[in-house]
Amino acid sequence: MTTLLQEILAHNRTFLEKNAFPKEISKYPGKKFALLTCMDTRLAELINKALGIHRGDAKIIQNAGTSLIDEMGETVKSLLLTIYVFDIQEIFVVGHYDCGVAQTSSAAILQKMHNRGIADQQIALIEDDFKAWLDTYTDPAQNVLAVVKKLRANPFIPGDISIHGLIIDPHSGKLDLLADGYPKV
Repeated sequence: MTTLLQEILAHNRTFLEKNAFPKEISKYPGKKFALLTCMDTRLAELINKALGIHRGDAKIIQNAGTSLIDEMGETVKSLLLTIYVFDIQEIFVVGHYDCGVAQTSSAAILQKMHNRGIADQQIALIEDDFKAWLDTYTDPAQNVLAVVKKLRANPFIPGDISIHGLIIDPHSGKLDLLADGYPKV
């Protein structure tokens, strides 16, 4: 029986033999923006097509629920890196309807951890973090607006960075604008 790992490595060998790798692309995003979005598998190809972007156009950061709980957590640090190292000028926060994070709870996830053999004392260490993250997330559109607000209030993100909020339908690719980050003139 072939494992998933073996399948992926075999595909990679074929990929390399065919020299299928596209031309060299700069590590600096061509369109000078960062995209913060969800890790939902339905968005993997859809979001690029729906936004009209290609490989190399943007720095893309994905996490569960397009979340931003810790004001200086890895997501914010990654965005700061895109600003100060890769010269991005705009941030697009794109959540999606039908988000799995909005449909679960900390109790459900923690119980599944317990059922899989994670020790209760270990679960207790993350219980409050999971409650703050999962139990407050009930509306993907409101989450996008909250993330945009937190990013705009972050003292390390310069005021000249435009921060936009959108939400995408994972079935059709339709984008709805929630927050236009351009200065009002």
